Amino acid sequence: MDHNLNIINNRFKFLIIVVIITLFIPGSSSLRKGKSGKDCYEVYNIKDFGAVGDGKTRSTASIQDAVDCCAKAGGGMVYVPSGEFVTGPIFLKSNINFHISEGATLLGDTVMSRYPGIQGRWEGIERKTYASILTGHDLANVSITGKGTIDARGRVWWDAFMETRRVREKHGIKEREPDNPPEAPLKWPRPRVINLFNCKSVLIRDITIKNSPSWTVHPVYCTNVTVDNVTVFNPDDSPNTDGINFDSSKDSKIVNCYIDVGDDCITLKSGYNSDGRRVGVSCENIVIANCVMVHGHGGVVIGSEMSGDIRNIAISNCVFDKTNRGLRFKTVRGRGGVVENIRASNIVMGSIGTAFTFSMFYQDWRGALTLDGFYHGDKVKTHSVTEETPVFRNIHFSDISVSDANVVAEIRGLPEMPVQDISFTNINVISSDEGMMIENARCVLFDNVIVNAKYSPALIARDVEDIEIDRFTDPVPNTDVPLIQFENVNSAVIQSCKAYGGTGTFLEMVKGTTKDIFVKNNRLSKAKNEKKIVGELISYILVPEPLVRETLKKELGYEFKVLEVKVEEGYGGVYKVKVLVDNKEKELVIKKDGVLIKD
Repeated sequence: MDHNLNIINNRFKFLIIVVIITLFIPGSSSLRKGKSGKDCYEVYNIKDFGAVGDGKTRSTASIQDAVDCCAKAGGGMVYVPSGEFVTGPIFLKSNINFHISEGATLLGDTVMSRYPGIQGRWEGIERKTYASILTGHDLANVSITGKGTIDARGRVWWDAFMETRRVREKHGIKEREPDNPPEAPLKWPRPRVINLFNCKSVLIRDITIKNSPSWTVHPVYCTNVTVDNVTVFNPDDSPNTDGINFDSSKDSKIVNCYIDVGDDCITLKSGYNSDGRRVGVSCENIVIANCVMVHGHGGVVIGSEMSGDIRNIAISNCVFDKTNRGLRFKTVRGRGGVVENIRASNIVMGSIGTAFTFSMFYQDWRGALTLDGFYHGDKVKTHSVTEETPVFRNIHFSDISVSDANVVAEIRGLPEMPVQDISFTNINVISSDEGMMIENARCVLFDNVIVNAKYSPALIARDVEDIEIDRFTDPVPNTDVPLIQFENVNSAVIQSCKAYGGTGTFLEMVKGTTKDIFVKNNRLSKAKNEKKIVGELISYILVPEPLVRETLKKELGYEFKVLEVKVEEGYGGVYKVKVLVDNKEKELVIKKDGVLIKD
């Protein structure tokens, strides 16, 4: 027994010596043991470097010192404890976990001069921008984690942006030109909250972000990025405050996030026009899943900067609540680029503006769009196909529920480059003002689609080739409008559809513009007319702004024909709507917010 006690004592003495030596080894005092006994990160508490969490003292230098020291030691954790720490831009390093603990808040410095200009990318153009609150260039193995908060206090930036925009307009400067006039409050585009440039193996998890100066989380040219359980809050009136923007990044995912912002919730981008094509880096292999998106201009938005291509995107198990649009694809002539291989499934949308939007005329419609939802004049003429011609193809939607929508779908391809290979399968629209409109498309499938459209046809197809409509119904039809309208449709199959009681005309076609139309195996006995040939397509209400549409309904009812719509006073300012009512022309002037100025 004595022998055993001696062994135990010797082991105990040896352990004491090891502990003493460990305490005196430089840099080892922050080494921690986990429950498993394995070594954890080196931990660098920002307070140990002079940071003060009183919500007033600027701690930028202290936080940066902690990051630099951690990186110099080979990596570890930079720890933000509870408290409110005021900071400007922090430049992250490789092999670091920047951890914002529960009860901790980083407050963005509101003095703009403390944000240096650095090279980066903004709105698809490589250019100088203000550094972001958390900035990283050319990094590997970097994490931003914790239950804490980043409140960027972006109001000062929003106000500066609005004033800068007024100055630019005064000087006649185009939207994307990089240089601002000397008197403008902003020298360069605004900071993001998190901007990672050419990084790989990135994790952003659990944090809450508020009041971003512009886009909130913005990885550019990154690989293997995971954004998980991140919450983003930006006010309705905050300009360009997108939630999460993946820009020319790949092999990444956005999961389990809650986003409530003043612009698009999640966007995928890949460069703007010639600069995007010059760089030529695509955004691809992206998963978006299990996210809730509230308010905002769009739920998941692809484009409009897509000149470097966007492909192989899976969107699933998401909820869009009160967003202006649900799934939105946007581009314009001049972009070039291909958007392809997109699938969206198991999505619920409620209180939504337009559920599905494809626009290849983004910011090119002013003065050209009439309320029938189609483009008229020079903008619809076929152009030559060049590297500047954008492409949308192989895009599929399935198992989606939509309730309380203004419009179910607006799909507009280019005459020279129609939207190609698009399908809607198992779509249940519980309630909507207007139905689905598709123009300039080919190889289109509607399979088991239920549309409850109050005021317009359930489906309008114009300039479409090769369309199949299978099990397409409207359980509460509007007797005064046809269920389906065709103009310039070539090669169509309509089968296994049902006309409910109250259906007026099931299929209305414009004389001499359709061919190879096969209607078979349908249950249409309750329709007043199975088919009707008309001289021209009758216009129904489809307008970009819901409040403008509501005013038109209030003032005119539903028995009128739209002749022309013009937009004045800047982007989406005042609508001048010319209509034909009782064979008399009438013009209404309506503000974007729906206020009737005169009739």
